[in-house]
Amino acid sequence: MYRNFFKFSIAQTLFFLGVFGSMVVASAQSDAEDSLKDVLETAKGIDRFNVLYQLAKINSESNAVAALSYIDQAYHVALSTGDSANMVKAGRVKGMFQTKLNDLDGALTTLNYVLGVARRNNNTEQLKFVLNQLALTHTYRANYDKALDYNLQSLVIREAEGNKSEISIACNNIGIVYIHLADFEKALEYFHRSLALKHEVNDDYDLERCMINIGICYDALGEYQKAIDYLTQALTLCEGGCTDAVLTEGNSTLGGAYASMGNISDAKKHTRLAYEIAHRDNNKRFEIITLTQLQNISLREKDTVKAFQYLKEAESILDSVDYNQPKKDVYSALADLYFSKKDYQQAAYYQDKYIRLNDSILNDQVIRNLARVQTKYEERENIAIIASKEQALVQSRRFNIAVAIIAVLAGLLVFVLYRSNLVKKKVNKALSAAKETIEDQNKQLTSLNRNLEKMVDARTIELQGANEALKRVNDELDNFIYKTSHDIRGPLASLKGMCNVAIMDVKDHLALEYFQKLDFTAEKLNTILTRLLIINQINNSSASYEAIDFNEIVDDVIILERKRGLPPKLNIRKTIENGITFYSDKELVRIILENLIDNAIKFYNDSDRIDPFVEIKVERDGNYLKVRVIDNGIGISQVNPDKIFQMFSRASERSGTGGIGLYLTKTATEKIGGQIDLRTTPEGHTEFFVKFSLSTSRVRKEVVV
Repeated sequence: MYRNFFKFSIAQTLFFLGVFGSMVVASAQSDAEDSLKDVLETAKGIDRFNVLYQLAKINSESNAVAALSYIDQAYHVALSTGDSANMVKAGRVKGMFQTKLNDLDGALTTLNYVLGVARRNNNTEQLKFVLNQLALTHTYRANYDKALDYNLQSLVIREAEGNKSEISIACNNIGIVYIHLADFEKALEYFHRSLALKHEVNDDYDLERCMINIGICYDALGEYQKAIDYLTQALTLCEGGCTDAVLTEGNSTLGGAYASMGNISDAKKHTRLAYEIAHRDNNKRFEIITLTQLQNISLREKDTVKAFQYLKEAESILDSVDYNQPKKDVYSALADLYFSKKDYQQAAYYQDKYIRLNDSILNDQVIRNLARVQTKYEERENIAIIASKEQALVQSRRFNIAVAIIAVLAGLLVFVLYRSNLVKKKVNKALSAAKETIEDQNKQLTSLNRNLEKMVDARTIELQGANEALKRVNDELDNFIYKTSHDIRGPLASLKGMCNVAIMDVKDHLALEYFQKLDFTAEKLNTILTRLLIINQINNSSASYEAIDFNEIVDDVIILERKRGLPPKLNIRKTIENGITFYSDKELVRIILENLIDNAIKFYNDSDRIDPFVEIKVERDGNYLKVRVIDNGIGISQVNPDKIFQMFSRASERSGTGGIGLYLTKTATEKIGGQIDLRTTPEGHTEFFVKFSLSTSRVRKEVVV
């Protein structure tokens, strides 16, 4: 009993010391803030940014609203001056305060923008912190797949830098995500790794938070005494001063552990203390968590009235926050409580809210994303281990070779010293023997040359045979594609005809839906076959040359796309430079433009916050003609840019042609001597561009004439 009282006394003392200490520090902070405000009135440029940043820092603990206001001003100063480094620095801190003040959507908007800036400028120093904050914000939103991905990206950067203190921070953050995923064994692995690294480099930063996280895991795994030991140690460390957030989390978890052990008295003391700190600090998330915890304690005391009051108070806070996990816990507890009161209508209402929220947090897509993120990181670790072992083997092999060479050289040196005395007496005999040896070697070299010539002739014959076989295979493949496409068209047309008849005759709604889907699939197959035939025709025909009117071709393609149906709000713009004289195959040029424009429209950005557009530009670029199609759609990964031009390679599930369109575009481009590639513009848009030589075009025109 005395031990439990002592633990609670430490926590209470820390709480009241924190309140008193904040009053003492407030005066000094006020003086510093007033001085900075005086400087701010005349400061401009980078000086103004630095003053605003310091004002945000001063208010970070005491007034989060004021801190957000100052850092937002600093952020806009950096934007107006184009200072990308300070833009990222201020944007990261702005996102942190937006998260703290429950504006999670605003935080994600800010952080995603500065993430792109940091990556484009290779600002790894700030990139790892932006990734950390993004991971934390997504954790609060219960987007655990994204949170884990960003945390692992941050860990990779820190491991490359080799800073063990920062690796420890990243491991702790990853463990927090696994806590929310209820994978407490995996979370413990990362927390213990974080704690070991801190002890290794004697780093006390956030040590108490790491120990609290370990206590949370042991509490969830039913090892309550271990949980209490770690949590008590963490709160003892707080005698040197801890943030309110740490005190809240530590006391809340300690209260839960005591409740699990049946020590209701200590459970209530620590949980109430955690609630008081959270309420004072306007920490809505922990207000909800501690109220839910107090409800559980009341149920253990069989006081359902008080339990109901706690839950209703927690529910009243839910609308002001965007934290999905605490919401889910409140809905589940309310459903259980109403069910116990036999109010089945209310129980069903809250059970439905719980199920929908739970499905949105851990749906199939999120689970697949989590598996992909973990697999990707584990593969990276395995590759690194294999590479390090291979490097060690190479170094060992090189060392052995070096030792052998040194031994051989040492032996040769001894031998040379020994033979040097004999050479003086037998020089004439040695010269004669050397002459005979040279003659023999010349004969052997002549014989080897003859054999080599025979081998070269034989290999040349084999290569010619291989080339002929390859040509036959290519011809057979072209013929196969051509015949197969034609052979399938007949049954496919019959299938579509039957589908159309069925659609007109069948009245059953479900059957009608199946026939419509079958007709749509048949139409997609028909499009793929058509494009395969076009590829075959391109490969087996000669290009013609005539003057190209790009305005006419682009207008025809746009009219065709409008007939197919354009996405809402999509804006199509064209800019074609006047006076361009270009000769080429009109049909192949049309195929190139049609596929690029269709591709840009197909992968448009369907976000309500984005106005989608497709821009077509035809212009001179030195001695080249450049055709560019730019869009602000969903984008294409730049990891393997050549892969998207391969047959049957699809950049997205939106692709309706089986990954043939861009392959067809590249084939047509190369047929008329052009080059195709893609890039991401500085604005983050996707750009496909095709280059043709104007000089080659003029020469071909003269030949045709």
